[in-house]
Amino acid sequence: MKRAIVLALSVILALTMAAPTVLARSDNGTAPEPVSADFTVEPGAEGGSCAFPLRVEVSGKGKMITQPNGSLIFTSPGLFATVTNKTNGEQATFSITGTFHQTTNPENGDVTTKVTGRNLLSDPDAGYVLLSGNFSFVFDKNGNLIQSFEDTDGNGQVIDVCALLS
Repeated sequence: MKRAIVLALSVILALTMAAPTVLARSDNGTAPEPVSADFTVEPGAEGGSCAFPLRVEVSGKGKMITQPNGSLIFTSPGLFATVTNKTNGEQATFSITGTFHQTTNPENGDVTTKVTGRNLLSDPDAGYVLLSGNFSFVFDKNGNLIQSFEDTDGNGQVIDVCALLS
């Protein structure tokens, strides 16, 4: 899983993180744009997966904002993800209207991502999870995960999407 795991799933996981970088636009000063993604995550996928194949459909609005210092903000107002277990047909739709704040350490190149609100992420240890609250994770300059997601204020909620859909 590379540092692009943001949406990921927002994306993304962002997606997975690749989803936010694909879904978001970097037009500072403009409204979020409609976004759409539909992809399959196979068991054993790099960065995190379930024991069964998942179909992830993302729709709504998103935007990437580049700050003057080079940090990035990914927003996702009105974004939804429908995740389906392709083996048994179980599915759930999630509001994933959270925000990603991504900064790069100029000394060592580590990329720290702070997520707030509701975000769908993949994680090498946890699989697919819906995070609600304030969390952070860190990749090194080569895109290797060096800190899995942590609840930064102790009030977050983690929903195991794989368990929910199994």
